[in-house]
Amino acid sequence: MHLPTLRGLCIWALMALFGISTLLATTTATNTNTVAPTLKVSATIQDAVQLVLTTGSAGSPCAISAGSGTDYQISFGNVNGLGVGTPTCGALNTVNGTSAQYITSYTLTATYSGFTTYSSAAVTLTTAGFTHSALLSLNESATSNGTYTTIPSSGTTLSIATTTSGTAITRYLGLTVQNTNGAGAFQGADSATVTFTLTVQ
Repeated sequence: MHLPTLRGLCIWALMALFGISTLLATTTATNTNTVAPTLKVSATIQDAVQLVLTTGSAGSPCAISAGSGTDYQISFGNVNGLGVGTPTCGALNTVNGTSAQYITSYTLTATYSGFTTYSSAAVTLTTAGFTHSALLSLNESATSNGTYTTIPSSGTTLSIATTTSGTAITRYLGLTVQNTNGAGAFQGADSATVTFTLTVQ
């Protein structure tokens, strides 16, 4: 009598396994023209959030496009503290003895799903500011001629409520340029990154 080798046992086990799988996956019947196998489908639902920024539709908005090192990017082009000349995009909003403010509309769409204890949702804006923060600052408003709030470095003072999932909201981004001269003046390009944080509760 020969004892089975390890290889033979493995082959036998695989054949038995496939045989059982085939048997479980096949429903047969005789003396009938109908067979009705059943399939149980399972899934695990998760909550999900999505926040999208797009170019505004009001006025002559600055274009929002894919960023380099950030998700999005936007540029006001050439600006100055006197508000003279023609901005590349957006509009000149206010000019006073110390600064000029340029504004552009933008669209914010917050989408969320699967929250069983949902009560509210809000987008908080924060920024570390420009390198030359004494000359340039970012502001935000619900309307073009409304009150512009400085975008802070922490998310405690500027929050946008989004009461309906998937509904686009038109907002306004402002860039304030100081008309400083002397040692504190600066000419050239600068940029700041704004973080939009969507929180659903």
